[in-house]
Amino acid sequence: MAEHGIKIVEKDGVFFLSGVLNEYADFSSLLAQTAPLKVNLRGVSRLNSIGIRNLLKFLADWGPKPFEYHEAPSEFVDQINMIPALLGPKGHGKIVTLFVPYECTKCDHEAETLCKIEEFAMVRQGHDAPVRKCPKCGGDMGVLTDSFFVFLQR
Repeated sequence: MAEHGIKIVEKDGVFFLSGVLNEYADFSSLLAQTAPLKVNLRGVSRLNSIGIRNLLKFLADWGPKPFEYHEAPSEFVDQINMIPALLGPKGHGKIVTLFVPYECTKCDHEAETLCKIEEFAMVRQGHDAPVRKCPKCGGDMGVLTDSFFVFLQR
């Protein structure tokens, strides 16, 4: 599938991406859609720098219209932290839901949890992200990396 890039399927006004975000990723079919563009990233299995470049080109062509990312994988959030333009040239894009990497402080179990961005509003003010209960031992789970929410503090 790597040579085919991203597959885009629309369902109920949400565009579901699946496959590899690579040099073959073509987002041109989304340019004619109405705003806000809702893009679900759960099915993205991998990404590379050329795929990110293709997405940035699409966002430049999309212009100032709003768009949303749903079910953003943590790897994609890492890219947003490094490349703020993934939220649009003027920041008119937003993450609605995302997978957050958690680690148990007691048993070291790691898990990615699907969360709504509103759950992390306190991070904007410099507070810690909320803890979760570990499904293995019941201990407290914290966000795996301190820099995961850099994009919220911009």
